[in-house]
Amino acid sequence: MIGDLLRLDGRTVVVAGAGGGGIGTAVCAAAAELGASVVGLDVDKAALAAAEAAVHGPFRGVVVDVRVKDEVDAAFADAVATFGSADGLVHVVGGQRPRHWQPADDFPLADLDEVLDLNLRSALLTSQAAARAMTTAGRGGSIVHIASVAAFFAAPYSLAYSAAKAALVSLTRTTAAEWGPRGIRVNAVATGTIRTPHSRGNDAADQARDAVLALRRRGTPRELAGAVMFLLSDLAGFVTGHTLTVDGGSTIRPSYLGPDDVPVFMEDGDLRQRLLQDQARRTS
Repeated sequence: MIGDLLRLDGRTVVVAGAGGGGIGTAVCAAAAELGASVVGLDVDKAALAAAEAAVHGPFRGVVVDVRVKDEVDAAFADAVATFGSADGLVHVVGGQRPRHWQPADDFPLADLDEVLDLNLRSALLTSQAAARAMTTAGRGGSIVHIASVAAFFAAPYSLAYSAAKAALVSLTRTTAAEWGPRGIRVNAVATGTIRTPHSRGNDAADQARDAVLALRRRGTPRELAGAVMFLLSDLAGFVTGHTLTVDGGSTIRPSYLGPDDVPVFMEDGDLRQRLLQDQARRTS
């Protein structure tokens, strides 16, 4: 049965960045629903409580700074000792702080290092540890990184974050090529705007943000977790080195469309009005 290929029974999935009630927590809950034992990694012990509460199945939370190699290696050794294997890795850790939004002219190198460590160094360290565990077990595995659509286009004032996510896409492809012969698949999910407990905004800001999305709404952690489960599972058994875009259509919206969804260069008033009327008729 095709549904059986989605199951993760008998496997252990490590989720780096599991706490806080957002994407990582949703991934933990989804993996457990599909039968996996889950190991949640997070730097914040209190944040791991949200993940543990969401998981209905075997779960172990480990406090670890995934930017530190020794801590990452110890966490994976703990996962194998506890559940017998580490068959999947979902690397969710990432982001940037408000102070990292700066013009390229004056971008501090210290901030560049900080963003790269959080988004890229952590991805490499957790991937290496996962690949070692999978190689030792000899039955392959699946690694999924949470990237961003910021990897695909210019992101003014977000130089370090967009560069880190672009590098993460490259890391995904490179490790997929190197580790494929061992049966290890490596993929990524490039997210658009996802509504999480950490999202900030107001009604006006939400409306403006949603207006540029084909689906006219932000995604949910649960929806993103669904894409991750596909890539983790045997349903994607012949998929590797791929970055799956889950963004509500933000990257397909042409930049020349105005707020009214009519091309900004449309100067013919009668034609513009006809297009707007047709648009209203089809959506009413």
